[in-house]
Amino acid sequence: MPSGNEAGAVPHGKESAMIRTGAFAALIALAGPALAVPAFFVEAVPFWISGLPLLAGIWVRTPRARAAAMAGWLAVPAAVSAIGLAGIGHAPEIVWPGAVAAVLALAALAGVTGISLAAFALTAVPFFPASPLVVLADVLPGYGIATLLVVALALASVELLPRHRGQALVTVVAFLVAVNAMEWKPGLQPASRWAEVPEPAAATETGRRLAIRDILPEGGAAILGEAVFREDDRAARDAWCRIVAERDVTLFVGVTETLAGTDRGAVWRLDRETCAPRAVPAIATRAWLGIPGVTGGLLPMPGTDVGVDLVPGEDGRWQRVPAYGRTGTGSPEFLVCLEAFLPWAWARLASEGRARDVVIVSNDGAFGALPVHVLRRKAAGAMATLTKRGVAHAETGRTVLVRAEGALAR
Repeated sequence: MPSGNEAGAVPHGKESAMIRTGAFAALIALAGPALAVPAFFVEAVPFWISGLPLLAGIWVRTPRARAAAMAGWLAVPAAVSAIGLAGIGHAPEIVWPGAVAAVLALAALAGVTGISLAAFALTAVPFFPASPLVVLADVLPGYGIATLLVVALALASVELLPRHRGQALVTVVAFLVAVNAMEWKPGLQPASRWAEVPEPAAATETGRRLAIRDILPEGGAAILGEAVFREDDRAARDAWCRIVAERDVTLFVGVTETLAGTDRGAVWRLDRETCAPRAVPAIATRAWLGIPGVTGGLLPMPGTDVGVDLVPGEDGRWQRVPAYGRTGTGSPEFLVCLEAFLPWAWARLASEGRARDVVIVSNDGAFGALPVHVLRRKAAGAMATLTKRGVAHAETGRTVLVRAEGALAR
């Protein structure tokens, strides 16, 4: 009988090492969703713990461990995305296999290039909603995007070290612990000047409007969530304009616009001037980034440049109109739904140099009972604390934001 040391046989020590490596990779893969679920959806659990399996993959550095770490990290975001896409009418038999294929492909990329390089590659895609850099931001409160990139590059350098990788990783982690021992703490966000008020429950759309009317501050301002009505729903716009007149209030309302068959989120400002007959809609903001073919395109979208208003024309092209009623000084910066998760969207706000509050408008109706709002608040909170911005959330069906009289003058 041939012995285990003869040609073609795997040495016993090497076989044991392979088994140990495979078992460790499996543990890393399972740890990904096991930590991500509470970190994403339970308010009391720190957001940053979802990134620990990625650090384990950097430390081990074998292709199998790197692929396992990335697969575990992506599993929950991919499942959430699939639930949302199916919830807005996309075929589940296409969405779910597509989500699995995407996770496997991106995990394979991490196995070849390394976790850090794969994370940078994913973040380079503007609309990618699961960048590990957002979780890293949760442990760098108040230190800015430049510091975030320096720490990310340090982790990438650690992963490339042939020796002493463990000691170098401990050094980086010790730095992050020291940072969090300073004045800023994870989860301690600058206060927003917009107060969140629970949206009243109602059985009908008319009842909902009337219930919201009753909580609006007379002479003040309020922000409603995403997709309150569609751009061509004149009856809904007129109904909200009547409330504007009754309460003498300025409303920022999430509106769904459509261009070339693709929906896009926007925020319109409704006040006495913009509600006048034949008035041009006042655009407070439009989503700059979105899901290609669903709420956006492959590249950042037009119509968001300061000083220029573009409206969807009948020929499917954006048409220029006078910058009428554009949001003025003292109003917040808006991010629409998916943009709350995207480093590119936050970097764009930071590059504009204005220190206004950030308001996230969203609508989670497609996710059913899944608490996606908790995940969005954690991701947006990490980026808001990183950039020292106050942040508040206007969520259709959950919260309305209000400010008192004279709020927009500051």
